[in-house]
Amino acid sequence: MKFGVAVTTSVTPAVTAGAQAEYVRRMAGAIEDAGFDSVWVSDRTLFPADLARRYPDRFGPGRASPEAQNVLESLATLSFVGGSTRRLRLGVSVLVLPFRNPLLNAKMITTLDVLSGGRVIYGVGVGWMPEEFASMGAPYHRRGAVTDEHIEIFKAACAQDVPEYRGKHFRTSGMVFFPRPVQEPHPPIWVGGNSRFALRRSARLGDAWHGIRLSPRQVGEARQDLARICRAEGRDPRTVGVTLRHTLVLGDARFNGNGDRLHLTGTAAQVRDDIRRYGEAGLDYLVLSVDAPSTRETLDAVRRFADEILSEEQE
Repeated sequence: MKFGVAVTTSVTPAVTAGAQAEYVRRMAGAIEDAGFDSVWVSDRTLFPADLARRYPDRFGPGRASPEAQNVLESLATLSFVGGSTRRLRLGVSVLVLPFRNPLLNAKMITTLDVLSGGRVIYGVGVGWMPEEFASMGAPYHRRGAVTDEHIEIFKAACAQDVPEYRGKHFRTSGMVFFPRPVQEPHPPIWVGGNSRFALRRSARLGDAWHGIRLSPRQVGEARQDLARICRAEGRDPRTVGVTLRHTLVLGDARFNGNGDRLHLTGTAAQVRDDIRRYGEAGLDYLVLSVDAPSTRETLDAVRRFADEILSEEQE
């Protein structure tokens, strides 16, 4: 199993723009020095000022802080991280494609891949917040079909100097696309989401499925579903990776309403056992969102995980 660490997430202790810039700089260096495979950012454009009132099950007391949705733009942040690191893979978990022009977005991704020497992992998703779609002038009820065409036109642009694509929502013909990416045929595409639609999109168009905060049992069930869908699509399930993003709390166990310990929270031994169970469930890659109250404690958790868990996984 490989491991990455997310920055600028809903558990980031830095909330102002200047503090986030310093946080990202320090975290990227620590993540690379600790031997992780990748660094990850999130995508958020705008959100309602009364977010907690609109979505109390997600935000507010006992939930994520609405203020934590103030994150830096994802691709600009990855460019900054790419310039300050040499080895780390650069991932988005995940880029909401319906908010973006597909060809301009493709150019940004391939440019980042060229400038970083082929380090991009292209995490994609459909988005979920109707208010954000309205603010961006994006079609909420067509987001699935629009996302599919985004991925298809991206693949065409990576494969041809003069890509030809004609879809219902997007088309291009007779125009030169530049640059082509370093990675061939394109940077790996990870499709985010826990729904069956995400599993189906992964099987048809992705290189990996990217789940969110699932248990080992749920990962195992999703892996079996993904394999069935792949076979129905005429694709070898072994060609589609199984990946997960989950929150790490190292040192203090957290519990759900039933009193069960949340996975990847607690002592190093408990987290190590969780990772073993994820591996047995068929997980290939784990992206950690480190939940800690300060930048210093977040950095400490990254280093502790590397020293006490990652080093054993790599042996």
